[in-house]
Amino acid sequence: MGRTMTKPELDPHRDEEVQRPRPSRLWWWIGGTAMVAAAVVATLTLVDIESGDTTTDTVAALSFEEVVRTDLIQMDSFDGTLGTEAGDPVVSPIAGTVTRTAEVGTLVGQGEEFLTVNNDPVVLIYGELPAYRTLQATDDSMALAGAKSGVVTEVVAAGETIGQGDVIYRVNDQPVVAMYGDSPAYRTLRDLDENMTGTDVLQLEQALVALGYDPNSNAAVDEEFSNYTETMVERWQADLGVEETGRVEYGDVIFIPAASEVLAVNVEVGDTVAPGQPILAIATGNPLEGDDVLQLEEALVALGYTGPVVDGVWDAGTSDAVLAWQRDVGLEDDGIVNLGEVVFLPAPVRVNDVLASVGSSVNPGTPVLGVSSSDQFVTFDLPAADQGLVTVGQEVVIEMPDGSDTPGRVIEIDSVATGGQGNATFGVKIVLDDPSVAVGLDEAPVDVEVVSDSVAGVVAVPVSALVALAEGGYAVEVQTATGTQLIAVEPGFYADGLVEVESAGLNVGDLVVVP
Repeated sequence: MGRTMTKPELDPHRDEEVQRPRPSRLWWWIGGTAMVAAAVVATLTLVDIESGDTTTDTVAALSFEEVVRTDLIQMDSFDGTLGTEAGDPVVSPIAGTVTRTAEVGTLVGQGEEFLTVNNDPVVLIYGELPAYRTLQATDDSMALAGAKSGVVTEVVAAGETIGQGDVIYRVNDQPVVAMYGDSPAYRTLRDLDENMTGTDVLQLEQALVALGYDPNSNAAVDEEFSNYTETMVERWQADLGVEETGRVEYGDVIFIPAASEVLAVNVEVGDTVAPGQPILAIATGNPLEGDDVLQLEEALVALGYTGPVVDGVWDAGTSDAVLAWQRDVGLEDDGIVNLGEVVFLPAPVRVNDVLASVGSSVNPGTPVLGVSSSDQFVTFDLPAADQGLVTVGQEVVIEMPDGSDTPGRVIEIDSVATGGQGNATFGVKIVLDDPSVAVGLDEAPVDVEVVSDSVAGVVAVPVSALVALAEGGYAVEVQTATGTQLIAVEPGFYADGLVEVESAGLNVGDLVVVP
């Protein structure tokens, strides 16, 4: 049997209050819901018109929800897409023939190979700065040519440092020694009836004194090959284990500016060499330094090569690590990272297209592989009218294609809008907090839920508990000790099926009737 709803007596002081505006885009929904709720309640309950209370028997048949204090959050939803971001293609570093490429779908990470050109690998190294130069111990180098004929029986290795008195290589088991000096050797140095003089003699005397062959400081370092110079040469030859002739044959010594790192070795043990043939390339200038060196050192350490000091300055440890890495990846182990042997990118990438197939002829700069980021992002177009809703760093909720929700964070918002007047939008990029939920998805439609408004710590009831009064305004039907009573309320913020209410007669924990 139906009953009539009457407006309860309101506190006269509340009638004088100024009502606060409350933001809600769904007031039409609230009003409609409240009217339906009123109709439902009207058909189920009977109010005593004099007291405003229902009878106890009637209350037993009603459903109740508790009045709560809570936070209400209003969300706006935008259509988004989950996928990867295309990057610049990987290009050939040199002219030649593509001999191998990574397959489409392959994830290429730190230290892994993109492709080979003429069977030389092109390897990914993590770094923000693109490769722009050859990386080696120094930006200054020189080639060392020999002056002896014969078979190489020993030679230093790339990456080693050669200094004063060190054996560079042996020909027919005869040592060729490094000594410091700026002038190259060009003749045999020996004691003559009329003393031999020259810069090369001075360099020899300086080196022999520095190596300790003038223990009593008797040498006259004066560019003249004297009897005492000959004595020092004999002492040096005795330590080398060669015949003590007192003569320095042309080719026995190679003069270098200072201690130098071996960048490349042009011969191997067993090779037959001739005078003038290049033997080594050495570093002669200041150590190479820069952010590209730092990137390389960081990568080498990350890959397990523990020699380098990660400081952006090329040192012997850097050379050792480069040599070991070159051997492991199949590059020539010369201690030189030639331009094109590595590609610096900030993160792993996924191969999504082969632009130059195996067997194709390429030139430097020819695109070979199309790649995209390994990370997946959510993107959506934010209408210009809603630009203030989203900021970089803001947390959002992504509704995945299977209906599940996962958190994300805004990492980028375009500064320039696209589209014409009236439909201009700004591109927004979001990264997922848990990338694993997106495995196997690409170009998948998702919904992006963004907080558009909220209130904290308000008193709220279910929207369906609102009763639209004939006299105007709203009330809720509250359980009492003897039944129920209508209490006037002022609705406010709406979200998630709840509505904020203000009322002098309503308390948190009260039970209100819901249909």
